[in-house]
Amino acid sequence: MILNEKKLIYKLTFSFLIGIFFGILLIYIFDFFKFEKEIGEGQALIQSSYNEAIAKASPAVVNIYSDQLINRRSINSSRRFDSIFGNRKKQVKTSLGSGVLFSSDGYILTNQHVIGDVNLKVTVELSDGRKLKANIIGIDRGTDLAVLKINSSKEIYPSIEIEDSNKVKIGDVVLAIGNPYGIGQSVSMGIISATGREFDNPYSNYLQTDASINKGNSGGALIDINGRLIGINTLIRTSSGGSEGIGLAIPSSNAIDIISDLIQYGEVRRGWLGFSIDQQNLLRHGRLVVTQVIDQSPSNKAGLLPEDLILSINGSVSSYENLFKTFARSKPGDKILLEVMREEQILSIEITSGQSN
Repeated sequence: MILNEKKLIYKLTFSFLIGIFFGILLIYIFDFFKFEKEIGEGQALIQSSYNEAIAKASPAVVNIYSDQLINRRSINSSRRFDSIFGNRKKQVKTSLGSGVLFSSDGYILTNQHVIGDVNLKVTVELSDGRKLKANIIGIDRGTDLAVLKINSSKEIYPSIEIEDSNKVKIGDVVLAIGNPYGIGQSVSMGIISATGREFDNPYSNYLQTDASINKGNSGGALIDINGRLIGINTLIRTSSGGSEGIGLAIPSSNAIDIISDLIQYGEVRRGWLGFSIDQQNLLRHGRLVVTQVIDQSPSNKAGLLPEDLILSINGSVSSYENLFKTFARSKPGDKILLEVMREEQILSIEITSGQSN
């Protein structure tokens, strides 16, 4: 009996010691992970300064001064006589914006509205303060993009690294670099609020950000925390005209496609199909019914006929938005597959896109 009691005491003592051992071990493990977490949070705090990203990208961001010719009505004239006789004076207006050097030989990407429609002269101010003349290589009003080239080709200019904007996620930290109100190069910080925004423009799928984008920031760089270009700041939708509101940037992946056309052709070559949709049918029933097919157009050659009902576009359910987006972004030579209903028969029609004028 005494022997059994001793064994029981030994077992209880052993269990107690084992419990203390594992308790101490758990405390050490908890403290270890807590320490690792604090280190991680400390590293995050250290990385909250983005000076390296800004130092990497900012030399490639330039100021752009554009002299534009605009019409201005004479002070002593009336609107009625202006409309009849065109009594308007020509005035030179200097527009201010930003741009981004994307190649070391002096090619610059900016917004078309920074350059204007009737341009007399473009001056580029580099990050070191030098002002140089630039030529307009090409503009695209559809995407609001323009490519410039600094006249001097002997110098090697700082250029920005371009990142694939398709990798950008909602919540990513971004930095907007530009020249707001002409006060000099400035940086604002925010996050990506949304991607794929169209805002009635089928040619772009904007990045939306809450980083401040003011007048003069147009054409500037939207970069990631590694200093790589992910977008071109283009506009802000606001009721006050200030920076508060919705900032939009043209994704770098879109811009790359535009750049190649502008450098090669001076314009963007878009596709053309040559048919129109019955607007009344669209408004009343939401159906895409072909109302006209232009003779000798790509659609005519493919066999599309008036009164064909479009069921799908490239395998996607037909809608006016899908139709407009597909055609607006098509290139000459692209294949577009339509599934249509004609006299209760479903047909597949492949159209090879032509070139739009």
